[in-house]
Amino acid sequence: MRFAFVCAAAAAAAAALAWPSPARASDEDLFGWGPRSPAMGGTGAASSHGADAAYTNPALLSRVHRNLLTLGWSGASYDLHAEGGGLPGRVSVLPAKGFSVGAEVPIPFGGALKDRVAAGMVFYTPSDALVRGRILYPETPQFPLLADRSQSLAVRIAVGADLGWGLRVGAGFAALAELVGAIDIVNTAGNAGAHVDDQLVATYAPTVGVAWDLPFDRAADGSSRWRVGATLRGKLAATFGVTVDASKLSSLALPPFNIGGVAQYDPEEAALEVARESDGWTVAAGVTWKHWSAYPGVFEPTILCPASHPDCAALTPPQIAFSDTFVPRFGVERRFDLPRHASVSARGGFFYEPTPVPTTLPSSQAYDLGAQSLVDLPTRFFDTSRYVFSVGAGVDMGDEAPFTLDVYAQYHVLADTTVTTCNGGQCNPDPGPAKLSGNVLAWGLMLGVRF
Repeated sequence: MRFAFVCAAAAAAAAALAWPSPARASDEDLFGWGPRSPAMGGTGAASSHGADAAYTNPALLSRVHRNLLTLGWSGASYDLHAEGGGLPGRVSVLPAKGFSVGAEVPIPFGGALKDRVAAGMVFYTPSDALVRGRILYPETPQFPLLADRSQSLAVRIAVGADLGWGLRVGAGFAALAELVGAIDIVNTAGNAGAHVDDQLVATYAPTVGVAWDLPFDRAADGSSRWRVGATLRGKLAATFGVTVDASKLSSLALPPFNIGGVAQYDPEEAALEVARESDGWTVAAGVTWKHWSAYPGVFEPTILCPASHPDCAALTPPQIAFSDTFVPRFGVERRFDLPRHASVSARGGFFYEPTPVPTTLPSSQAYDLGAQSLVDLPTRFFDTSRYVFSVGAGVDMGDEAPFTLDVYAQYHVLADTTVTTCNGGQCNPDPGPAKLSGNVLAWGLMLGVRF
């Protein structure tokens, strides 16, 4: 048994390949969060007025004047295709699904701060795991930024305040769960054994926002019909990393193996939006900048070179040139007021999500045991731009009962894209280009209870 392990370890050390761990953006970044924002094209930086503002713009939590607890269930199914040499056609991935809890609570200050400060909280947990990551070979077809099954528990908490003169500010933070640990393989009385230590820890990112109710075109009650909002969300990366140390197993100088990657990654983002609210209508339009060029990618080397010997001959992962993106958004809502303060709302929206992944990918290297040499393999890190159409509806029972119900659905159309996977013929044989297409159907249901 020990001999077999040593042979396997030696092979892994020889390969020393940077395996990718699938990473995708969080559900918030992919689909939005809350009763209204996902149905309105992911808008909300100037138009939110509930717990969804903890993500879209914390400043707008200052519009909250009632206690509301929201319980939700959401999910997404994927139909992804990659056609070409050595490709399966349909790429199989697990659907996303999870539970969410939201709370919006006005803070009962008196005097000048009365009805001016409120807090919001968003909690999301996958239905079957707290955090998950896979390790795939680079030649395995995968859509890491969109549909891989990594999931992670996430929390957002924020506070917003109305400063007067139409100016609102807010701040909060987001937290994701990540996994770290170590495996020590030892030889005890001729038998191989292992000591395993893993921990679930949290990583954080700030969120700040500002909104201004413009001082013109006012409604009959004196409120402004126009609002501008801006939000800055910090980078949020949930990693997993396990170090496998087999140096105590035998006299062979086996290096530690690094099994790690990024379970989820949201780039730094800045959103700017303008909205108009009048006579039951809300119309919002904006753009979100995403700093994908700072994304390190999912590839990590299996063997890390020590600082004293940076050129230790371990294979280095391929470097993908990710680019920043700008996401235009549009959303509309029509609220119909009913007796006893009840209402029914219809919502719709659209956004265009460009891909940060280039259409020409570098090749990856691996060690071929049979040929005892390095070979070039295609890097099949796939992603495409998406056209996203959203619809939704909401019911507030007003004085009849302390309940609200909101639903939404999104249909993501993946743009037909042709990707070169071997940087123009570096692989031998060259599998040729990959043709990508597909669609995503996302949905959510949320029940709110006033308390």
